[in-house]
Amino acid sequence: MSPSSVLLALSLVHGASVWGLNPDDPNVCSHWESYAVTVQESYAHPFDQIYYTRCTDILNWFKCTKHRISYKTSYRRGVRTMYRRRSQCCPGYFESGDLCVREYRSRRRPRR
Repeated sequence: MSPSSVLLALSLVHGASVWGLNPDDPNVCSHWESYAVTVQESYAHPFDQIYYTRCTDILNWFKCTKHRISYKTSYRRGVRTMYRRRSQCCPGYFESGDLCVREYRSRRRPRR
């Protein structure tokens, strides 16, 4: 059995649609929603690199210490804000499966 037929069978059993609301339906409204995602990013981490050169310092056996800034790749975790469009039924409609159905309210006045 193919994965798509399994999903269709599950949706029929549970009475819900796998695909959700149709954004082309005139009763479906959409809005942008933000959500956080944890990501691992690389960056150049500076460090002090010590190296030796020849020089005229007889007390250090003609060897002088020098410093230079070098960079190595390091990794850190960060949080990124992402955005996605969410579909929902417009005001006055409710979700029934994958359709938006109009809410009907009784217009009868309550008895006194």
